[in-house]
Amino acid sequence: MSRRALPQSPQEYDSRYQSQLINELEIRDGQSVKKGERVELNGQDNTQAVLISANGTKYKIQVDNNGNLSTTSV
Repeated sequence: MSRRALPQSPQEYDSRYQSQLINELEIRDGQSVKKGERVELNGQDNTQAVLISANGTKYKIQVDNNGNLSTTSV
């Protein structure tokens, strides 16, 4: 997923711009993970959980239908 830039602000106050900006911020806030929140990833939508080790190596975490966890270097 690529990141989108926020819309550039106009030189003068514009209520439509403010509404657009608030809407965009609310959408992005809803897509972020909050402290203490439960996160469920669905393997059907290509969402991946990737952890980074102390030396900077990235590992994708996977689970099979029996609940067995495995990692793959990415």
